[in-house]
Amino acid sequence: MEISLSKTKSLTISRNYTKCEVELRGTPIEQVPNFNYLGAEISAERELKQEVRTQVMKAARISGCLYNTIWRNKHMSTDCKVRIYKTNVRPVLTYGSETRAETAYTQQLLRTIEIKTISAIHGKTLRDKIPSDHLRHPSAIQDINKWTDARRREWDAHVRRMEDNRLAKIAGDSRPQGVRRRGRPKKRWKECLIKAPPP
Repeated sequence: MEISLSKTKSLTISRNYTKCEVELRGTPIEQVPNFNYLGAEISAERELKQEVRTQVMKAARISGCLYNTIWRNKHMSTDCKVRIYKTNVRPVLTYGSETRAETAYTQQLLRTIEIKTISAIHGKTLRDKIPSDHLRHPSAIQDINKWTDARRREWDAHVRRMEDNRLAKIAGDSRPQGVRRRGRPKKRWKECLIKAPPP
């Protein structure tokens, strides 16, 4: 396996910009403020809103491409459309959600795209004034935030089964060091896990 020097980038996650000089075989590696890794947007300042917004836009584009061919197809059953949503749209919408801390804003973003897709599946619009629960129930689609809560619990159980020398378990058991900045602290992953309603 050979590392591509032109495609390799470095990123430092910190409150303030930190210069990180990394060299590979005598060639300096470019430091970037953000990059896309496996479909997830990662930024140096860990802007959760922007990262989730980028991911939501990708899922919305996929749902929009399927609007005329799948969602409005009168010859296709609703069950088939729901299966297409669960296998093509929802994975993009919730990619990496089990390892991040959700806020009320990010939860609303996920729920908005999901309801728009479910409404398109049933051929309904906002003008019909149908509650989202009345659309979700016949489709047997669980609320996307409850679904991500279940994924978060599965990830927590997976990490607990790991050996103590695994990086994911070390990071989960560690405690932040240093002085916290002024203002309201950011929501932590464990808070989302504890406050999540029972399945």
